[in-house]
Amino acid sequence: MTHRTHSLTQTYPRELFRSLFTTLMAVLLLICGGTLAVAADGNEKAHACAFSDAEFDPATDVHALEKYKDAIAQLLKQEKFADLDCIADAARKGKARFSGGAWKLANFHSGLDSPRPGHATQEDWSQHLDLIERWSSQNPRSITARIALAESYVSFAWNARGEGNSDSVTESGWKLFGERMEKAKTILDDISATRNDPEWYLAMQLVAQGQSWDLSRATALYQQAAAFEPGFQSYYRVYADYLQPKWSGEEGDPARFAEAAANQVGGDSGDILYFLISEGILCGCRESEFGHFSWSRLQKGFAALEKKYGTSMISVNAFALMASKSGDWIAADPAFKRIGENWNKDLWVTEDWFKSNRDTATQMAPLQAKARAYRQEAEANMRTPEGHAYEAVFQPKLATFEQLCLNDSTGDSSKFELLIQVGKDGNAEEAHTEVQPNPFTLCLMKKLYESYLKKETPFPQPPSGGYRMILEIDPMTLSATAK
Repeated sequence: MTHRTHSLTQTYPRELFRSLFTTLMAVLLLICGGTLAVAADGNEKAHACAFSDAEFDPATDVHALEKYKDAIAQLLKQEKFADLDCIADAARKGKARFSGGAWKLANFHSGLDSPRPGHATQEDWSQHLDLIERWSSQNPRSITARIALAESYVSFAWNARGEGNSDSVTESGWKLFGERMEKAKTILDDISATRNDPEWYLAMQLVAQGQSWDLSRATALYQQAAAFEPGFQSYYRVYADYLQPKWSGEEGDPARFAEAAANQVGGDSGDILYFLISEGILCGCRESEFGHFSWSRLQKGFAALEKKYGTSMISVNAFALMASKSGDWIAADPAFKRIGENWNKDLWVTEDWFKSNRDTATQMAPLQAKARAYRQEAEANMRTPEGHAYEAVFQPKLATFEQLCLNDSTGDSSKFELLIQVGKDGNAEEAHTEVQPNPFTLCLMKKLYESYLKKETPFPQPPSGGYRMILEIDPMTLSATAK
């Protein structure tokens, strides 16, 4: 018996063989933790980048992305330009994300936009720009190198300006700022014909912000960017930041934009985008645009984000801060417990501020949970026929206490909700309100408490012992009735 020998290329069509080979390489790369790269000339080549990002996991380390950026910066210092192109090409081609949804391409470029790590000196800046220029010269077809150079000039411009208020910037500082920002724009304009990289639009958005483009022009750029790559969250975050009053917008504009953009996307993806936009302008400061965002939608967005992309300790920190700012300690407490000591300094600024909010969440969450259960029971009672009937006979008796406080107090007379629990004999067992205290509410709470201590039973017997109600109190209406 004779055996026929032949090559694979003779047996199978060439294109099929190429497809099988590419698939096999991809599987092997997944097993080995490597990356399937795309060459700078746009042709697919099956080879693994020498660099692996497997050790940088935001799911377990809040500093993972910063460490990743430092590692990318180190490759630049080592002049591993081919590796940098390989990493960027792979991230761009695969639209790769870290756990939690952050684009690897955006974080890659963040590692190259300024000297890292530490506070850069002018010598550091000179060496940094020289390295990227050398990279660009060695690989003139690398759009990655050109974008990295443009973004570096944006950061270099802000370095000249400084972090102080505009009136603290020197004349020479403004001159350097303008020159370097224009240099960045020129670089981006030169490669605009080959803008097949989503980072190009982000870099131009940063230029637009630095050059204070008028809002219509900045909006047109954002719309082009979002049309090019709708999933690149950085576009939305930079544009929302530009809509803040300190730039080109009015109070509440970022939240209104986030709502419109999220509604256009729709579903879980829209809620995720809403959360990410808010996360981009969130800060540990006392006042911010965050207060205009919907807390209920932010909660849905965070849950959808983790379900789709996995955990990021950066986003968990952001959620804990959002919950704290919203006064929702029930939501904040488990988030703080997930964080542990993995807190984000960029967000919380100081450890004391982080721990203060964490400790408040620990103390307040059980009390808030009890209050919510109390409210739910009271609301349920008020929806029943017997609840309506009891309220009708209860209100005139409560009016006696209200009249005493109306005569004895002055100040805020706005409406508020009173949550009250009536004992089986008609005594006021509990009473509280969730509004900021004012003379009228403080007086009413005091009068009801004094009545309880005296064991008085000023109210009709309720349908059951420990009967809870929620009532709207309007001192203005009460005052008009008294007259």
